[in-house]
Amino acid sequence: MATALSYNVSGVREDLTDFLTILEPEDTPKLSMFSKTERPTQFYQEVQADNLLPVSFAGTLEGQDASNFTNAAVNRGRFGNYVQRFQRTWAVSDILEASDVAGVSDEKANAKAKKMREIKRDIEAAIGSDNEMQADNGTVPYLMRGLGKWIQSTAQSVNPVPSLYLTPSASIDATTSTLVTETVFNNVFQSIYEQNGGKRNYMLFAGPLFKKAVSLFQRTTGTSGTTQTYQVTQQAKDHQIDLHVDLYNGDFHTVTVIPDLFNGLVTTAQSASTFITAQSRMRSYVIDPELVGISYMIGLTNMDLPDQGAGPRGLIKSVPTLLVKNPKGLGAFKGAT
Repeated sequence: MATALSYNVSGVREDLTDFLTILEPEDTPKLSMFSKTERPTQFYQEVQADNLLPVSFAGTLEGQDASNFTNAAVNRGRFGNYVQRFQRTWAVSDILEASDVAGVSDEKANAKAKKMREIKRDIEAAIGSDNEMQADNGTVPYLMRGLGKWIQSTAQSVNPVPSLYLTPSASIDATTSTLVTETVFNNVFQSIYEQNGGKRNYMLFAGPLFKKAVSLFQRTTGTSGTTQTYQVTQQAKDHQIDLHVDLYNGDFHTVTVIPDLFNGLVTTAQSASTFITAQSRMRSYVIDPELVGISYMIGLTNMDLPDQGAGPRGLIKSVPTLLVKNPKGLGAFKGAT
């Protein structure tokens, strides 16, 4: 019969692999895809919008001199957004910097890179948020207005957009159901078409539940007995079934559907467990690339601060704003509240 033996294992080395994994939502599609526009030269960047008078085909009498004159700039409107200062600090102790840490070749470089990733998420979340703009008064900082406040049919509480250039209510859908219908979807784009009069290319930054709903369009509709099925023929040799929609070509629009988790957020959100909500899963923005951009007063910058004895330290900062040239041409699916 075998007898269990006890061995001295005090000299066995620990086996800590050279891997360090961070798994967090950090894709920033709006920040990456919005055009970079003219640099702000002060804290409040403004744009102007104008419109055309209603069509008139009443005709004029032959030989009659003109008697009524109009001011072509009478409806010109002016609105803008505050810049917002984003900052993430980093510090590495002198002992840690001198240590051999698994998965990290350089603690200082790692700290800078991590804070750079965090601040990009911060900016992305602010762009897609429901935050209203705010002026710095020495107690509270400047805040930019997020898309959730730009795309609304009622006047904003701070520096409101003139009523002529607000987003029409028909261009904003507040459906809370995860089963958004194709009719609802197309109604929003019809409303946008009625503002600009042309079939254009849009980007739809869609929450994950809304993205799934779009992929179900035309697959199954109706009730029992009247169900219609959208059929797709694919090569069996490919061993592949495509059940997603990334490009939707409709009557009034061609839209690229882009999954996005950073929509409709609030300033207190921190981790994925708190910022991914029923609202953010459904919140989706219809963006005309010609009407939206990001303006950087100060680009993404690292600043090394003096080492006061404990080790290197510094900060990553950026001062951007969200520039919306005319919210009248945008749309949204705002989802649950």
